Amino acid sequence: MAFQVDRSPFDPESGFEYYICFKPQIEVEGDEVESRISVEAAVSVSETGDVADLSFMLPKMCRNDHALSFLKRDPSAACVENRVFIALPGLNGDAVFNAPATLELDHAGRIVAIEINGCIPKTSTFRPGHA
Repeated sequence: MAFQVDRSPFDPESGFEYYICFKPQIEVEGDEVESRISVEAAVSVSETGDVADLSFMLPKMCRNDHALSFLKRDPSAACVENRVFIALPGLNGDAVFNAPATLELDHAGRIVAIEINGCIPKTSTFRPGHA
């Protein structure tokens, strides 16, 4: 089972935004997100901007088998010491960024998706002095 990945058009100010759905397409039923939890995600993207890998720390309330039930169905996802690692098949990452993200949970407390916001490298604030 492959996760569904949606990507916004590139915005020069905020970069790409991604929405990765972990719940199987046949089980998605309308607007069922009950709660959202902010996390930081490490995202590896290909040269074309596709997500190749991602990782995030599980919030305490999601550190159980029930919350991870959709993630555990897919062999491309693993949980090691409260950190989730996901490698999307067929893609290789060329750059890694930390980005703010939001986990979405359904009414049963299961993680159904992650929204990754503003995935763009931060430019350096270093300014050379003028002679």
